Amino acid sequence: MSGDGRGLKFGTVAESYDRFRPGPPIETADLLGDLTGQEALEVGAGTGKFTRLLLELGAIVSIVEPDVDMRRVLLRQSPEVQVLDGRAEELPVAERSFDVIVSSSAWHWFTQPDATNEMARVLRDDGVIFVLWNGFSRDVSWVAELTKFRQRPDDAGVRPRGWSAKFDPDGPFVNARDVSLNWTWTRTIDDVAALFGTYSGAINQSDENRHTMERLVRERLVEHVGEGVVKLPMTLRGTTARRRPR
Repeated sequence: MSGDGRGLKFGTVAESYDRFRPGPPIETADLLGDLTGQEALEVGAGTGKFTRLLLELGAIVSIVEPDVDMRRVLLRQSPEVQVLDGRAEELPVAERSFDVIVSSSAWHWFTQPDATNEMARVLRDDGVIFVLWNGFSRDVSWVAELTKFRQRPDDAGVRPRGWSAKFDPDGPFVNARDVSLNWTWTRTIDDVAALFGTYSGAINQSDENRHTMERLVRERLVEHVGEGVVKLPMTLRGTTARRRPR
């Protein structure tokens, strides 16, 4: 996780995070393929929004999540997972332990190249890594405008997000390819406003600033859709690659 500790503050809103953050669309199953009996490690699992899909697809799931409050929510929802107390940069498992590794909306919090090297160490030969982000479709103009409310312009601690992982072609991961899946998420205006309160840029603001942000989000959505539900254009995107045989 980041050295400034921002990534470890999500636990302060763990219940809201689990309630309002988007889970992966069911179409993600086509991207992941058949996971029946596969040993999967999810790194930066949060409250387990993606974990639940891995379990539904038949994977045997272990997770690494350094925030105890996030883990508590995850275990309440998915008590069958194995919880490993560690970090992406120092995974507490033996070499060649997993068939699949998944990181969902967490890669930007990891220190590189340490995290990449650790995942290469614990992934079996020809195992697959999925580095994914699940969020708003920023190529839709009104959605891109909405996302600007997520943090203050003067927030020096904001973590830049990419939408793909960069793997050295001469390194341990090969056959890297970018993936993208568009989907629609139907929510109420109140749900979307509450969602914005779970982002790191909002968590680190004062109560007054967060309330202002949520009010602005509501106002913008009312302008766009009136008082009804919001059909949010969403995109799950990222990079998948295979572990080069040793």
